Amino acid sequence: MNIVFDMYNCGMGNNGGTRTVIKCAQAIENIGHRCDIVAHVDKFTWFEHKKPLVTIPTNADIVIATGCTTVATTLSSQAPYKVWYIRGHETWNYDESTLGHLYNQPLMNITNSYGLKAKVESFGAKAKVVHQGIDLDEWNDRGKSRNSKIRIGCLYQKKPTKRWIDFVKLSEILGQEEYEYVGIGETLRNDEFLCDYVCNSGSEALRDLYSTCDIWFLPTVLEGMHNIGLEAALCGCLLVGNDDPMNGMIYDYLFDGKTGMVYPSGDIEYAAKLIRSPNWGLVPNAISFIRNNIGDRETNMEKFVRLITC
Repeated sequence: MNIVFDMYNCGMGNNGGTRTVIKCAQAIENIGHRCDIVAHVDKFTWFEHKKPLVTIPTNADIVIATGCTTVATTLSSQAPYKVWYIRGHETWNYDESTLGHLYNQPLMNITNSYGLKAKVESFGAKAKVVHQGIDLDEWNDRGKSRNSKIRIGCLYQKKPTKRWIDFVKLSEILGQEEYEYVGIGETLRNDEFLCDYVCNSGSEALRDLYSTCDIWFLPTVLEGMHNIGLEAALCGCLLVGNDDPMNGMIYDYLFDGKTGMVYPSGDIEYAAKLIRSPNWGLVPNAISFIRNNIGDRETNMEKFVRLITC
């Protein structure tokens, strides 16, 4: 099969969404298909990757929209199979009414999380779920020494839905005597409460930082499948996240009392209470669940292609 991910109108930058598309394309090629990415700009520098095409080839068998701004170019392609791999409810681009209209276009909608599937179906559209999977061999606890203080990590991203403000509030509630705080992100942060921060880094630096953390804090909402929690859990972090149905975790891998600790979304006092009494026994449960139920990227991409063409 000749498969194309359409990123033409959104481009390829240093962000988790671009990384996911590149990794999915590589996995599809590993299982025996040709897979290209179409993009008008490529500014992704985290790791080496195949050069994108500038136009969708006329002999493509499957064209996959990767965001709401690429639906039109995917629909205009000549491919017999046209798909939208929906990886987020993109209210930062279009309002809900416009997104609902796009979900009902003549495309096969495949979401990467169950919360996002429910959102798409709330507009009367049909959708199926295929997780993008994770590179299981890439994420593991590297045996970094952990300090006497409990070290808590969190993702920074400029979108307010990532809820960095909740992490700041958490640090104010817990204080510095027993806890320390680290972050990762696409933009440098110099917040006074942080003891470490990794900016625009590839997998190796992220593995190192995850492996120094005891807890990974997940306040984000309005996600597709949230990769950060998967990575941090596999590196040995206890997950503490919110119960918002659109956080890309709660229906997929963050199950309260089974794989992580869950607080009511926005209730940071309650989150702090959980962290003061951490259930470390959930860490191996999360790792086992991710390995056995989320699975590796190639297995998921094989399922993805099979679902489209059946």
